[in-house]
Amino acid sequence: MSVHDYLPGNERSARRLLGRRLRAVLRLHDHELEEEPRTEYGVVMLLGGAGEEWLIDMEEGRGNLIFIADPARAMSESPWYSGFSRRTPIASAAPGHPLRSLVTEPITGVEAIGREPEDGGAPDHFAMCGLRLTTSGGTQTCFGGYLRGPIATSELAFLTPSEVAPGLRFTAL
Repeated sequence: MSVHDYLPGNERSARRLLGRRLRAVLRLHDHELEEEPRTEYGVVMLLGGAGEEWLIDMEEGRGNLIFIADPARAMSESPWYSGFSRRTPIASAAPGHPLRSLVTEPITGVEAIGREPEDGGAPDHFAMCGLRLTTSGGTQTCFGGYLRGPIATSELAFLTPSEVAPGLRFTAL
């Protein structure tokens, strides 16, 4: 699969987040988490307030997010996605939680996050390695892979802007 096959679809899916309020952000897994849910490896499910679902994974070959077009079908038919029997909340409405705004305020801004490819890497590597979401209160959350320093770290993490590496590119969708 070429990055050009899924990046336009990713952008369309990400734009659908605009104006939505999320009711849950869940880490899907089949094992005990070793890190906190927001920085663990693995697939993520975003659940919108009106029943929308976004299943998001990392496409490791090129270091980009991949939005699964039909989450319900993938969860029931794919051996990879159907194996995730546990769902752990990443964001909480509890006061003081760093991702609180994701489940308490509508999303008013969506930006693709990109970074320069490694030496010798194709120009489409890391073209959309993450998203930066802005909520109505102005809070921003960055999520994706390869956002914290060296390219060797590929977890699908949810981070505050102060936790991401300098030098990332942000493009409004």
